[in-house]
Amino acid sequence: MSLLFFMLAGIVGLYLGSGYLVDAAKRIARLLNISDTLVGLTIISIGTSIPEIMTNFTSGLKIRSGIEASGIAMGTNVGSDITQITFILGITALLGVLYADKSLFTRDGPMVLFALGLLYVFSLTGNVFEFWEGMVMIILYLGYLGLLTRDSSLVKQSKKEIEATKVKGEGIMHYLQNGGLCILSFGILFVSTELVVGSAIKLAGLWGVSQSFIGVLIVGVGTGLPELSTSVRAALQKAQGISLGTIVGSNITNPMLALGVGAIASGTGILVHPDLLRFDIPYLFVVTLLALGLIWHKGQIGRGEMWKGVLLIFAYVLFVFLKISRFA
Repeated sequence: MSLLFFMLAGIVGLYLGSGYLVDAAKRIARLLNISDTLVGLTIISIGTSIPEIMTNFTSGLKIRSGIEASGIAMGTNVGSDITQITFILGITALLGVLYADKSLFTRDGPMVLFALGLLYVFSLTGNVFEFWEGMVMIILYLGYLGLLTRDSSLVKQSKKEIEATKVKGEGIMHYLQNGGLCILSFGILFVSTELVVGSAIKLAGLWGVSQSFIGVLIVGVGTGLPELSTSVRAALQKAQGISLGTIVGSNITNPMLALGVGAIASGTGILVHPDLLRFDIPYLFVVTLLALGLIWHKGQIGRGEMWKGVLLIFAYVLFVFLKISRFA
């Protein structure tokens, strides 16, 4: 029971630490007069995926040191993405109307499917997501960020978010305060990921289940908290595009950047449990198609069509049921 407590405490630490780090980084960027576009495409777009990135980085380091943690790395990403595209999107849709612009169907949606397809193909080669495959994923992700620079609506949205945290006055104390908060946030993140990954490895052995099972159903759900809070807050404030963009963007960042970081940190690659290839990743691909199809129908998802949100939540409940009944 204490292991579960420590793991949950670590997940809460990841949530808090990532939030503090993003806020402090945005303020420092404003103090240094860094381009709004650059800040929006890095700090803001990657911010909600920091828990997954840190979990993969820590797992990769453990693999490098001889401690097997591949299931936590891969399971966390897959579990987080499934949670976001079904449960979190469903909950958000019940709270407000989410409208999709054409970029979701011409760029972002296809990119999500491409990332998942490439992850699956890479993982089939010896059931290993290798070091060089992680490098390819990161390079492709950077190319995707380059495409986003042409999106004027994203740039405008980024500027609004940055203006909301603009620092008044540029005294040395502002640099020290925000720099100190960044250092503190990194400390919280490193301690939290150590708690999460270490406890998850031990729990898998204690409960007699695979690491990927723990990663998918517990750690993955926990690391989706930033997307849940951001999406729900945006829906309640009627910021229609932000909720959808947060979820879709995270489902691109997680398999491409977070897993890429994990594979590189490991030095050799991340082992992929057969259950992930037989069930979890294919299920993620199917529910992603379902979510995109529901959004494509009338170009929106939300109130007036509550059945869409309910269907997505049911897809998540079905996933949990099948995962526990067949793969526990």
